Amino acid sequence: MENEKLNQNEQEELDDDIVILEDEDGNAVTFQFLELVTVDAKPYAILLPLDEGDEDMGVVIVEVVDLGAESEHYDAVLDDELNARIFEQFRKEFGDKYVFE
Repeated sequence: MENEKLNQNEQEELDDDIVILEDEDGNAVTFQFLELVTVDAKPYAILLPLDEGDEDMGVVIVEVVDLGAESEHYDAVLDDELNARIFEQFRKEFGDKYVFE
């Protein structure tokens, strides 16, 4: 019985880490939230695509924009140099938690 509860708690944690965003065509894309990284005093979410066919995409980095009242918005990071800096910070902070290829 305790194992069932543990598994249910693990599932709830996983569900809490799921983020669904719309792509440029309006299609829903599912991601797993990995970590939050701060660069230049701005928070960025590191997301892993979960949809079939997106496995080779690697992580996606989005800026987390606080809208207040427990609401937030995600903006794509389009600047390649900034993307690289954010990813490098992610590697520094969480290199012992994830395997990087």
